[in-house]
Amino acid sequence: MVKNILSKDQIRQEILRIRNSLSENEIVSNSNIISRKVISTKEFKKSPSIGIYYPIGSEVNTFEIIKYSLATKKTIGLPRIIDSNRIVFFKIMENSFDDIKITKGKYGILENSMSDSIIEEMDLLIIPGIAFDLQGNRIGYGKGYYDRFLSKRKANYIIGLAFENQIINKIPKTGYDIPVNILFTEKRIIYV
Repeated sequence: MVKNILSKDQIRQEILRIRNSLSENEIVSNSNIISRKVISTKEFKKSPSIGIYYPIGSEVNTFEIIKYSLATKKTIGLPRIIDSNRIVFFKIMENSFDDIKITKGKYGILENSMSDSIIEEMDLLIIPGIAFDLQGNRIGYGKGYYDRFLSKRKANYIIGLAFENQIINKIPKTGYDIPVNILFTEKRIIYV
């Protein structure tokens, strides 16, 4: 756990360095543990529509959650950056994970570019982050897309996914920051 780092930029740099030092094996193994925890919760089970990210780099891998959601006929949306201010979630139209057409969008974010069906509101939103604290506050990549999206309250539950080494004592919070409701790591589930 990182201590005594004050600014968001310092936290972002240090935690990203730590997260990027994980081996591919650790990322896959811990991601699978996290995915099983998410899938087993009542919040996930009772949510027919889910917004979720497609992982890049050393982020918690969401493939198992996406595959399970498609198999159980949930409506799934992946984010796409529309302009300098907004992300919008587009429905996965394919029935199989292997059929999803992914392209690289702005900032290297992987997007389902074949869909033109927007999901306006969702029951559950699963988001990445670089660092989280026990109050559900998060630090992302610094562009504010998720905070702007969440400020419009378009999701009933907000879930954050992180590896245990991404959890810190306290994140400096601004008035624009929206905390997650539940945080999942490979070691625990934290209800905020």
